This record gives sequence, structure tokens and C-alpha cells, in this order.
Amino acid sequence: MNRPVYPIVALAVIFFLASCSSTNPRYINSPAVHNASFFRQKGDLKLSGAFAANPDNLFSSLDLDSNDNSSSRSLGFDIQAAYAITDHFLIQASGLRRFEKDLFDNDDLMDVNSDSKITYTRSMIDIGAGFYTAMGGSGKVYFNGVLGAGFGSSKSTDTGIPTERRRHIDFDFIKYRLTPSFNFFFTENARLSVAPQFSILTANSFRTNYSEEEQSRLGYNSIKNRGRLFFEPSMLFQAGFPKLPWMKFDVGAHFATNPLAASSNDDNPPTVYENREVRSRRFLLSLGLSFYPFEGRSN
Repeated sequence: MNRPVYPIVALAVIFFLASCSSTNPRYINSPAVHNASFFRQKGDLKLSGAFAANPDNLFSSLDLDSNDNSSSRSLGFDIQAAYAITDHFLIQASGLRRFEKDLFDNDDLMDVNSDSKITYTRSMIDIGAGFYTAMGGSGKVYFNGVLGAGFGSSKSTDTGIPTERRRHIDFDFIKYRLTPSFNFFFTENARLSVAPQFSILTANSFRTNYSEEEQSRLGYNSIKNRGRLFFEPSMLFQAGFPKLPWMKFDVGAHFATNPLAASSNDDNPPTVYENREVRSRRFLLSLGLSFYPFEGRSN
């Protein structure tokens, strides 16, 4: 008597999955290059610049092929400064700029389109303050703890192809961060910083021509009037040369994820729309130079 229930349940599941609209991800965050200071005493100063990018399609044309239904690129740069006010207290400042593009082999807003393109431009100025202290008596490991806030803006355009359907959404944001880090001095010319950063992004001042239905469908309503938590761990390695103690070559890996992403979005209408949440870019690789004008000076 109960056997017919199973195909009915299976059909219901299939119908539900088919009724959910397929949507392409939208992004509201990109990880910053870790501002690793490597300070050990009052008066230490660091100035740095870095190029940041996702490795995907970095050295090839951004295009869809038969094996992928999407293609993305993220490029940008970070500039940073930090200063040790005392033997244990430091301040930081930094800025970033990101240029991002996603191509998809469908348009989640208009079925008549075969492709869609979304571009983003992001900018942020960050300031922070904290402390640093040696761990143990060897002077080889230091702990840094920094609280900071970034003030920025995000602009994006969303275009369908070939009808050239065009949408945009711009907003301002504040990004609060807690950045503990562990700095390892292997030698004077080889050192590593590991930072498990936690941040909260709050978005405001939305300017868009997406309809309310489209914003709900794509997940943009999930960031209005609420903070979004991100876990953004980073590793940054510095290498130098004995005759140039004031200059270091930087290589970094910077990640981001939302550990508390909800499985559903109550703002979505309970009809055919898939529950959506906007995302963060997951990974950036950075290459740069850091300058320590007073590195190697006598105590």
C-alpha cells in the first residue's frame, strides 16, 4: 500500500529542483593582501605594494569553452604602510583596488540570452591599530593583534548577451576586521606571517536598477541592513638579500569564506526562486615588494 508513495516523493523532488531557477553567483567581497609588518622595536616602518590576482585564466583569454559553463578573472593591487609607535604598539593603513569579470554560458534573468557578463570594480581604504610582542625568548616568533576598519565602495554591471540586457548595482560598505598573526623569523632574509583574519562587512547606500524581485532572486537582499561575517586567512612569505636589508620580496596567498552562510534566505518569495546568498572571492595570489627604511639599523 505504501509503495506508490516513493515515486510520488521522487517526482516531487524532481519538480522542486526543476522549478528552482538557475542563478549565477554574485560577489560582494574580495580578500585584501595581508598587511604583515614584521616589527620588533619602536620606529620600525614598512611601505609596500603588491599585485593581486586569481590564477584562473590569468595568462589566457577570458572566454567560455565547451568544458566550462563559467570563467572568471580578478586583478588588482594593494598599497600598505605600517609604523611601530612604541616597542609594542603599531598603526597601519592600506588601500586596494580590484577589477573583476565573470562570464557565464547562460543568463539567469532572461532566457532568450545565451551568455552573460558581470564586471566589478572595488575600492577600499583601511586603517588599523594594534600591538606586537615576542613569543618566547628566542626573538624568532612574534604575535601581532590588530583591529581595523575599511571604508569602500563596490560597483558592478550585469549584461546579457546578445540582447544587451543591462543592470547595475553600486553600494558603499564598511569592513571591520580582527587580524591576529604569527610572524616567524627563520633568518633575517626569510620570514613568514600566518594570519587567521575575521571580518564583518556591512553594506549600505544601494544604487541599482535591479527590480526588487531580481535583488531577492540573486541574493542582494541578504546583505541589506545586516552584517556578513567572513573568515579570511592569509599567508605571506618575505625573502630578502643580505646587502639589501631594507627591501623584501613578498609572496602571499589570501583566502575568504563565509562560515555562517545560511542555507535559506527568508527574504526570497516561497515560489520558484532558489535561495541565494552573495559570495566572496575565495582566493587571491599576491606578489609585491616591501620596504623597511630602518631595517638593519643599530639599536
